[in-house]
Formats: sequence, C-alpha cells, structure tokens
Amino acid sequence: MEVEKEVDPKAKGKFLKKIAINGFSITEGDNTLTLRPRGMEETAEVIIQEVEPDVWKVVGASGQYAGFYRGKKRLYFEAYITKWATEAVLETQG
Repeated sequence: MEVEKEVDPKAKGKFLKKIAINGFSITEGDNTLTLRPRGMEETAEVIIQEVEPDVWKVVGASGQYAGFYRGKKRLYFEAYITKWATEAVLETQG
C-alpha cells in the first residue's frame, strides 16, 4: 500500500517565493504552475507540472520561452526548478 506524501504548505510557499524572486509571475492549476517572466507576461510562458511530490518537469512553453520545452534549455530550467524545490523543503525541515 503506497502512502502519498502530503505537500508541506510551508515548503510550497517557499518554493513559490523562490520562483517569484527569480522573476516570474505564477498562475496555479491543479498540479501545474504557469510561469511567466515579469515584464513579458503576454509573450512568454513555461508550464511546469509536479510529477511526484517536490519533483517538477516542464510540460509546455510558448512565445519567447518556447525553447525551454526541449533540449538543453529544458534540462537547465528543470535543474533550477529542482534546486528551488529542494531548497524549500530543506529550509522548512530545519
């Protein structure tokens, strides 16, 4: 029997704050976040999805950020998202 890990609201709050500090406006969906670079909200977006607790993957991108949906840019962006999520979890466990 699998026990689903509860998402820590404090960790999620810190994670969202890290995204915002790094220049993105955020729109939340069920298990997705749409990130739009501030000042370019109408022309660029990256959509990330939580595939398991605290693990986020890029599932879409458009406009000037379309390249973040493929290749090295995707890996690079996912590395940053993973870093921010991990930091948020560790900061709340302190």
